[in-house]
Amino acid sequence: MTDDSYLFLHRLKRVILLSILAISCLKDVWAQQVINVESRKYDQRDSSFHGELEFSLNLIKNQNQFVAFGNKFFLQKNLNVNTYLLLNEFNFIQANQTNLDYNTYQHFRYKRNINPWLNGEAFVQTQFNQQMGIKFRGLLAGGPRIRLLYSDSMKAFIVPMWMYEYEETTLQTEKNVKNRLNLYATFSYFKVRNFTLDLVIYYQPDFINLSDFRLLSELHADMLLTPKINYRVSFSQNYNTNPPPYIPSNSVNMRNSLIYRF
Repeated sequence: MTDDSYLFLHRLKRVILLSILAISCLKDVWAQQVINVESRKYDQRDSSFHGELEFSLNLIKNQNQFVAFGNKFFLQKNLNVNTYLLLNEFNFIQANQTNLDYNTYQHFRYKRNINPWLNGEAFVQTQFNQQMGIKFRGLLAGGPRIRLLYSDSMKAFIVPMWMYEYEETTLQTEKNVKNRLNLYATFSYFKVRNFTLDLVIYYQPDFINLSDFRLLSELHADMLLTPKINYRVSFSQNYNTNPPPYIPSNSVNMRNSLIYRF
C-alpha cells in the first residue's frame, strides 16, 4: 500500500467515525416542531408542581475531538381551573472545532378548564434549529381542546387551533409570515402501572395555500424504572411540503433517554 493510499484510508476512517457520531446525536434533535406536552398529569387538577429534567453530555478526544451536550426542562403548575406549562430545550454538537448543530426552543402554554369535555388552550413558542434551516421561528396559537375519551386507562383529545407563524431561515433573506391551522389529535394509554404510551399527530396547513402544510407525529413509550425515573423510547416524523432550500422534506427522529420526574 502506498503512502497516499494509507493517508486516504486514514482520513476516510476519521470522516466515517465523525459522521456516525454526529448522526447518533443529530437524530435526537432533528425535528423539534412537535412539542408534545401530553401526559396523564397534564389533565389532572391537583395544585402541585410537576416537572421533568433531562441532561446529556458526550465528549470524545483522541486524534479527533467531538462534543455534544443538551438539556431539557419541563415545569407545570395547576391553579384551580388554570394550568401553566413551560418547556425549554437546548442542544449543541461540535466536531474538531466545527459546529455541526445548534438548536433550541422555548414554549409557554396556558390551559383553562371550561367544563369536563372542553378546555381553552393557547401557547407561544420561539425556536432556532440549524439543521432544519430555521434562523428564527416565532409561533402564537389558541383554540379549544375537546375531550373525546377519558377513562381509567385511556384518553383522547382533538385540538383545532389558529396559529400565527413568523419565520426567518438560514438560507433565505426573506421573512415568512403565515396563518396556519394547527390541528392535532392526542391519544394516551396508561392501563399498566409501569407503562404509558402517548401519541400525538399534527396537521398544519397554511390557510391561504392549503398545499403548503406540515404533517408531524410523535410516539412516546415510557417504562417506569423507579418512582422518579423513567426510561423513554420515542419516535417522531416531520414532513414539510415547503422546507428551506437544501433541507429535506421529511425527517425522522429516534430517541432513547432517561427522564427524572418531580
